[in-house]
Amino acid sequence: MARYTNFIFPVLLFISGLSAAQEGVRNTAKKEITGKIMVVPFEPQMYMGDIGEKIYTESKWNFKQLSEYFRHQLDSQLKLKLQSIESPVVSFYTDSVKTSKDLRYIYESTTIAFDVTDKPSAPTVQNKKQQGIKNGQLAVEASSDKKFTTAKFTNKELIPFLAKKYKSEYFVFINELDIKTVMESYDMATDTYQREVTVHYTIVDDMSKLISAGAVTYTFSSKVNDPKKIVSQTFAPIASYIAAKLSAVMSPAKK
Repeated sequence: MARYTNFIFPVLLFISGLSAAQEGVRNTAKKEITGKIMVVPFEPQMYMGDIGEKIYTESKWNFKQLSEYFRHQLDSQLKLKLQSIESPVVSFYTDSVKTSKDLRYIYESTTIAFDVTDKPSAPTVQNKKQQGIKNGQLAVEASSDKKFTTAKFTNKELIPFLAKKYKSEYFVFINELDIKTVMESYDMATDTYQREVTVHYTIVDDMSKLISAGAVTYTFSSKVNDPKKIVSQTFAPIASYIAAKLSAVMSPAKK
């Protein structure tokens, strides 16, 4: 009889452990992806790359692979910088299976338009031309003579839908990524020139009110042809600048 009791006890432990494990799986499956800030990556066709064959040769990636790598890494950098002011951040790369349908809905509900002025509501940003130092330094331009792409909402239900489903209050739309050669910067002595990374963005709140919109540019040398090095040198400061735009207008009570 004692042997029978000893046999039942570990079986009960096994069943109990299995039930707990199953419950853990169920809880994980039901976990919602939410966050006060949402990052929307640019559509794949909105990558405008003109950076030469050297990068393709060194990376051994084609245009599509390089575009998707940059798209993903820009999203990651933005998520990292935005988390420093508010955590967590909703990223559509977090769970592509669950969110891919909503991402398509976003793209179907928005259109890209050209604008010529920076329109931030943050009082710390002046509505005049601001030019930083080139040659590897952040160059912010908010001038009336430089166009950038901004998001326009063709479906007025989009933002309320996203705000309710993801419990988000702010939305950072990345509209376009440009990586282009600046041929006029060519230096014959060193046989080098500069390339520019430009990120076009739009930030709105859960009432569809515009927070900020513009383009951020960072330059790097033509000697840098490794995609990972390009990302590490340029995407982080660009993401920091965009995060600062949002942080400047978030009230202390909402941060």
